[in-house]
Amino acid sequence: MLRAFLVVFILSLFSSPVIANTINWLTHDFAPYYILNGENKHQGRDESIISLLEKQLPNITFNRILIPSGRVTQELSNTSANTCALSLYKNSFREERIYFTDESSTTGLSPAVAMHIKLSRALKLPADKAVSLASLITADKLTLGISMSRSYGNEIDTLINTTPDINLIIRPTRDSLASLTYMLNLKRIDLLLGYPSEHYYLAKSMNFDKNLTQRPLLGPVYLSRLNLQQCVWYLGKAEPM
Repeated sequence: MLRAFLVVFILSLFSSPVIANTINWLTHDFAPYYILNGENKHQGRDESIISLLEKQLPNITFNRILIPSGRVTQELSNTSANTCALSLYKNSFREERIYFTDESSTTGLSPAVAMHIKLSRALKLPADKAVSLASLITADKLTLGISMSRSYGNEIDTLINTTPDINLIIRPTRDSLASLTYMLNLKRIDLLLGYPSEHYYLAKSMNFDKNLTQRPLLGPVYLSRLNLQQCVWYLGKAEPM
């Protein structure tokens, strides 16, 4: 199922105009959305959206706070500050604690699994065909790598959380997706769950693109769209009346 790429805002209005005119943007270690190092530093997809909003809202101070990706939902649940984040999947558990905008922030595709090219050949998986994650982790008993505290939609989350006796590696550390990509290249895990742009960027930037490949997952593909005016409208609600 699609990662909805929704803009998330916790907007608490305070009596102090200084606080009300300040928004803390949570940035974290997930390329290509946030690029922390290298020649493309600070040119990540979400970083570019935040910079665009900053230009549209000159009267609001934008603070960027770097945190581990596993703490994003925890920080958003804290209502003591004006805290925002981009590209967080909306599910029922998070909706109880975090306020989501009605409009999504970008177009996105369903998750995909990255794997070693040798494994795809051994399993005889055509490059242009979607694969069943359930079959790969149950029938084929492949080891799946995922990042901690990340949602991939209700169907995939339920599959991972309720299927007994699956081989699962969860990385909670900073740069977890890059760490898992490194493990995938060394064949310490068989599959890596993520999104097509992530797999492509990391394989390319880590010089693993000749060794790794990816396959889309069976299931519906949904599209969502950017609505900058909607983002600006929600941010404008933080201004003192």
